[in-house]
Amino acid sequence: MCEESNEIKWKCLQCDFLLCTKCQKLHKKVKTTNQHAIIDIEEIASHQQHIKDKLDNSNIPCRIHSGQNFSLFCKSCKEVVCSLCFIQNHNKHNITEFAEGYCLMVDTMKTVNSEKLEQNVGKNVLKEEIENHTKKLLKELDQRREVVMKSVNDAENISQKIIKDLDLRKKHLSQVLNSNNVNQVFGICSEDKILIQPGVNPVNTIFKTWPKFVQGKEEVEDFYLGALIETDNDQNEFIFKEIKQYKTEQNLVENLVSSPDGALWISDFYSHKLHKIKLTNVLLSFKIDIYSMAILPYGNLLMSTMESNLKILSFRSTKIDTTKYSVNPLITLAVHVTNDHKIIVGARENQTNSFPVNGPRQVIMMNIDGKKEIVYHKDNKGKPIFTVPYRITTDNNNIIYVIDVLDEKDNGRIVALDKTNGARWIAAFNKTNKVKWVYGGNPDITKEQTFKPKDLVATKSDNIIVTDDDNHIIHILNTSGQCIYYINTKDQLGIVLPYSVDNDNRGTLYIGCNTYQTYDAKIYTIQVSGF
Repeated sequence: MCEESNEIKWKCLQCDFLLCTKCQKLHKKVKTTNQHAIIDIEEIASHQQHIKDKLDNSNIPCRIHSGQNFSLFCKSCKEVVCSLCFIQNHNKHNITEFAEGYCLMVDTMKTVNSEKLEQNVGKNVLKEEIENHTKKLLKELDQRREVVMKSVNDAENISQKIIKDLDLRKKHLSQVLNSNNVNQVFGICSEDKILIQPGVNPVNTIFKTWPKFVQGKEEVEDFYLGALIETDNDQNEFIFKEIKQYKTEQNLVENLVSSPDGALWISDFYSHKLHKIKLTNVLLSFKIDIYSMAILPYGNLLMSTMESNLKILSFRSTKIDTTKYSVNPLITLAVHVTNDHKIIVGARENQTNSFPVNGPRQVIMMNIDGKKEIVYHKDNKGKPIFTVPYRITTDNNNIIYVIDVLDEKDNGRIVALDKTNGARWIAAFNKTNKVKWVYGGNPDITKEQTFKPKDLVATKSDNIIVTDDDNHIIHILNTSGQCIYYINTKDQLGIVLPYSVDNDNRGTLYIGCNTYQTYDAKIYTIQVSGF
């Protein structure tokens, strides 16, 4: 059916398309269709009758009964039959005229041919996607090989320097010993006390094995086709040590943000409370519904209250003001401030609940003046990236990591977005943006349990710490989306239901917890080595 006009006047018999006059003219000009038979739609009935009249079945012998010709069509069996076939085997079937059966079979063949064409197109698209992804993986392998070769060359240069220094030292020692000069012998001994201490870092001669390919899911996206992951069997070792704990009067520490002055901001949306605390007492309290919060330069607190504009609480006062950071007509969800003072906000349509989805779900980057610089909305296939962008963090390279909640049971995933820069911010505004990778939980943990991430934070060494309170698990990811370590906080640290998380400039980790409906949610101060 023509999509440009309702004035249908023609039909292409080969394509089985209805055409307007404009499309009919174009159809005749295209090389692949210029020989097709096109008739006026008013002649369709007479044309079909003409075909029926032209059909001659008098010379088509029955394959079963000698001396009989096909004269009928069995719609039940989808085959032509003679009169004896009908009497013996098809008398209770749905029988029609030979000509009508012919038309039915022609239509069926056209449908099958069209479906095969669509399948071939789909196969070609899939083949192209796989070839492009293969090239990408091979390029990634080449890049990793270059890194390893550079490391080998650097190690070889260091080794040569050490050997050269040792040879010179050996020669000098030999000369001093042969001189029998007491002053030089004692002098060289004093020097040796210093030289015994390694002045050059030891050479690391152990390299990780080449990454293996992990098969992806069926959908054709880079992060679904599969990826290269390290196959080092020695898991990174992180040591968690509790320093202190603090008991609140809340049943949930939903948000926890470390302030530059050493205090902590904590909140819980459903209890309508915001507190500034030291781990000994409450400093300030406010009654406000906070969905997410982040620290601005100079210590001001930026807050998402599920309205169109973010709010701000100045460290110099106790007054809460509305900011210029707006996502109107949407409402704000997650909020994060990057190292270079960009404001990143999760947003959704203005409705009471997050589900069902009835509008756009976005991650929006603004500059410090509130101007939108980029909107992450759809992937490079035109599909929405996010369901509920619940929490956001960035690493030292300003790569964005988002907790995306997928359903009402809080099942979720971590979505990493490709790094962008100032030149691309303008070009990419409101266009499709590429997903770097997606983490849906560690298979060792999620075989029987689902992944329900609640908060995340990046460390100084660009590890991503993710809390999963239902499973009492903390996941540590690298920038490639691999889970390089995880810990059961309940079994190993006695920390139940870890929910919110943040770290300070000293590397101290703060974990805010959920409770089983009791008003004694705890905050733990943790020292972690290995970050």
